[in-house]
Amino acid sequence: MAEEYILRRDIVHEHRERMENLKKYYPYFRLMENDFSQYQGGKYQQLDMGYLFMAVMRFFLEENNFKEKDVTYEEYSSFIKDIYERDFGLALTQAEEQSLSSYIFDKIRNEGKPYLYHYYDPEEQKDKVARLRVIDSRIKDETVYYFLTAEAMEFYLETKEVRDESSINVSQILLSKMISARNFKGGIEVVRRINSQVAKLKRQREEVLRLLANDVFAGVKAYEEFMEHGVCWFAEEQKYFGKNMELIGEALRRADSGAAYQRTVKDITYLEQELKRALVNHSELLKDCTALQNQVDEAVSKAKFSKLRKKYDFRAMGETIIKRNDASLLEAFILPLLKMRSQKQFALASVDKLLTLPMEKGEKGETITDRKEEQDYISDDEREENRIRENYRIYVRLLLYYISVKKDFYLKEFHEYLGKILGEEVWNNGDYYSMLAHLAQKSDYSMERVLEKPDTFFEEYLGMVVRENPQYRSLKFEVIYRDEIMEIMGKYQVSNLEIKGCE
Repeated sequence: MAEEYILRRDIVHEHRERMENLKKYYPYFRLMENDFSQYQGGKYQQLDMGYLFMAVMRFFLEENNFKEKDVTYEEYSSFIKDIYERDFGLALTQAEEQSLSSYIFDKIRNEGKPYLYHYYDPEEQKDKVARLRVIDSRIKDETVYYFLTAEAMEFYLETKEVRDESSINVSQILLSKMISARNFKGGIEVVRRINSQVAKLKRQREEVLRLLANDVFAGVKAYEEFMEHGVCWFAEEQKYFGKNMELIGEALRRADSGAAYQRTVKDITYLEQELKRALVNHSELLKDCTALQNQVDEAVSKAKFSKLRKKYDFRAMGETIIKRNDASLLEAFILPLLKMRSQKQFALASVDKLLTLPMEKGEKGETITDRKEEQDYISDDEREENRIRENYRIYVRLLLYYISVKKDFYLKEFHEYLGKILGEEVWNNGDYYSMLAHLAQKSDYSMERVLEKPDTFFEEYLGMVVRENPQYRSLKFEVIYRDEIMEIMGKYQVSNLEIKGCE
């Protein structure tokens, strides 16, 4: 029964996310239905709409993101005109070319309307409509500029990596668009893709080391290719990491108040953690690649020494002398042995120098040139205090928000609301229950009184949150005890409380 429940739950609860992931492919297959057979009596039937669509996508990706500029209609028209002539051998008049380019552009943009993707949501048991655009527009200085949307870019990148460009850079460009569009869940998937790309580069580095151990020449060749196609983008990739961290910080600041914070703070925080993890992995890869260069130099140096080392095979030389019947060849190794000088002696000038060398009167102290700065030490107690402070800040802010919205509610309702916002793992957090214990110390709270003189540990956190969110300054509420015992996850028991907002 448990397996059947899990199976049904996966089917129902994952269906919406799967449909949202599929929607980015929908415009391509809609456009594939346009085979030009209905346009001007099939005059351009040899054209392939799928190929034209992918070519236009690549053109916009190059201009919008790699060159960081928007595209005018004239630039698009000039680009696609070359495709008619080069790839399909069409020689068009200016009027024919303008008409055909306008027709294709309108089809790709769906005549300026969003594509509508219909699907059924079994969780809510109703039909849903997803709207997406491929190319959007903006007006600047009385000129219309066009740019690729995040959904279209994600679709194009998932078909194949872009040539001659860092795949990590391309993914980070997509991530910045998703953050700007507030698609934080999609951004998390992109960061996971970045982590897999960093892991791929790590595996390539390990392969270079393996080749170096077996064949220096093959290893050096693999190293050069790895540095040319993988490592040369490090500086630019680090720059994009910095930009995206700034975008996430800005998103957190914008979402730090109001209902938007309650809906998105968990996704933004998780996205920030994933991006920090990717940044750490990327920095470690950079350090490993720096060490790789030294390892390659050392391997090449050893190989050169091995090739230049003097060797002499007496057995092979004897066989050569017998085969050629020429004893004069013995001269090659007998003469050096006859000229050996086994006794060594100092030159008189060197002996005089040793005897007359003045001795230093005192020992010199050692000069330390490499000083490492002392790192700040964080004790376990400080680490625990930082964790409690951050958790209390989040719980208290959500509590005040819920009081301002609901006015009167039971602790059980707030407990369920907290699980939806922060995830059910919060119910296993000891800081949550300690916060409830501090909350129950008093029967009523006034934010104005808290700001003037906090009496308890809990009121200090109330004051901190109210100073950050002045809209709660006039809030008052009472805490009323109830005899009901709440059972939480079959492991914890908590007395139910009634929270009443006061006017």
